[in-house]
Amino acid sequence: MKKLLSISIISFLAVTSMMAQGLKIIDFKLLESDLTATTHGTSKTDQNGETAALIKIVTPERGFIFDGGSLGIVATEEHAGEIWLYVPRRAQKLIVRHPLFGVNRDYFYPIPVEGARTYEMLIDIGTGRYTTITSEVAKSEIYIDGEPCGEAPIYNKYLNYGRHIIRAAKDRHEGSDTIYITTNDDEKTRVIPIAMRDMSDHFGNVNISVEKNAEIWFEGKRMGIGSWQTQLREGSYVVETRKVDCDPEKTSFTVVAQQQNNISAAPPTPWTGRLRIFTRPDNVQATYNGTSTIDLSESHTLPIGTYQLEMQKRGYISQNHEYTVVRNQTTVDTVKLEKIKYIKPKAFYFGAGYSLRSLGGISALAGIVFKRHDLQLSYTFGISASDDVHWYSTDGLDTYLSSISYKRSTFAVKYGYQFELTNRLGLTPQVGYTIERLSGTVNTGTNLFGDKASASCLSIGAKLLYAPIQRLYLFAAPEVSFAVQKDYNFKNIADASDISAGGFQTTIGVIFNF
Repeated sequence: MKKLLSISIISFLAVTSMMAQGLKIIDFKLLESDLTATTHGTSKTDQNGETAALIKIVTPERGFIFDGGSLGIVATEEHAGEIWLYVPRRAQKLIVRHPLFGVNRDYFYPIPVEGARTYEMLIDIGTGRYTTITSEVAKSEIYIDGEPCGEAPIYNKYLNYGRHIIRAAKDRHEGSDTIYITTNDDEKTRVIPIAMRDMSDHFGNVNISVEKNAEIWFEGKRMGIGSWQTQLREGSYVVETRKVDCDPEKTSFTVVAQQQNNISAAPPTPWTGRLRIFTRPDNVQATYNGTSTIDLSESHTLPIGTYQLEMQKRGYISQNHEYTVVRNQTTVDTVKLEKIKYIKPKAFYFGAGYSLRSLGGISALAGIVFKRHDLQLSYTFGISASDDVHWYSTDGLDTYLSSISYKRSTFAVKYGYQFELTNRLGLTPQVGYTIERLSGTVNTGTNLFGDKASASCLSIGAKLLYAPIQRLYLFAAPEVSFAVQKDYNFKNIADASDISAGGFQTTIGVIFNF
């Protein structure tokens, strides 16, 4: 305890002794090439409207009070490493006060002070000395007691009394020196040259990589994205990786001299949130952002951002949803999938089939279903020909004229109402109106009789639908039609053959619905 008290007393007396020396102005000179006093934005005018002189005061402390005597002070500004003091031209003297370091009275400028000129002044607060630090390699980085101070040469660096370690480094060149600043040194400034040497044999090649294109930061500077190659002196270092919407991560590594040092840095930790989706029914298959599968039966922790989810299940209509995952929050939603309506109550459709009947043919159809009301148009192109129909003269001589075969084409309009028997099976009872037309082909002879003969029919039937997949029906449509009108030619053809209007037929085929 006594030893500690003794050390404290000695330290106090040493500081008091240094402070007792008081502050003093040790240098004042004109900066010939410095135009700060006349530059727009940094120049000032005195009370007479004249451009003031600017004194750039270099000092390690702040809190000074300046008194310019009868001519006064124009303005005072604090800048990085300097105090800017504006005084009128022809200023004669300056009084400097500080609450801790004392007073310097009646300092008379050693040279005339002219307006619109820039000067430099050094104030010694009595605790050290101003120094100039140089190095053998230009623009070397200078460190004083481990703290970076800028590039060499460094002018007017105030060092407190005591021991200081000064180090210079640039590329692979380094040097250091230990100096002592004492009160016995009568020089106003001291030039401290730092000798340097090539330290290549103490360096190793370094390749740092990080995933996800993160930024690599070293000693407060961004060095690259994803990877960084450099050379470092042997020893231990710390590199930091950063990325937007992530927490930075630090990685410590050791460099071995004259070797290749490959370091995989820890990637930044993404900010995350939680996503919880409930579905009806259960066991829905889901993917997000197009490719990645996700189990919706559980809650998931995901990096923040926007996700596109596609949900699907057999027999149900797929759905797409967009969710935004927010940091440290849970996004919750309930999704209900609708069953696929294979037998649609609202649809537009078209299809094709084959009509099974005497003189049948290929049918094309189209229609619309609205609230299960079905309106259908169809056309059947006849492809089956009848047996030859023989024609004779009607002059009483029964002269043979020709034999003709006929094909039947029909146009029909039908109305029905759709019933859903099961999820994939439907039945539509129909009534309709049909126009039948015959086209003849002469096989022997020269006379064509009954071509374009027509008849009108009313029909009743049903359309049975089966949906093996969505948007596709297989159908069978049996119906019975009754002739309500025949033209003269149709009647003659019916009398001369077994061709009749109407009758029973079944059409089978496929329908596409939308």
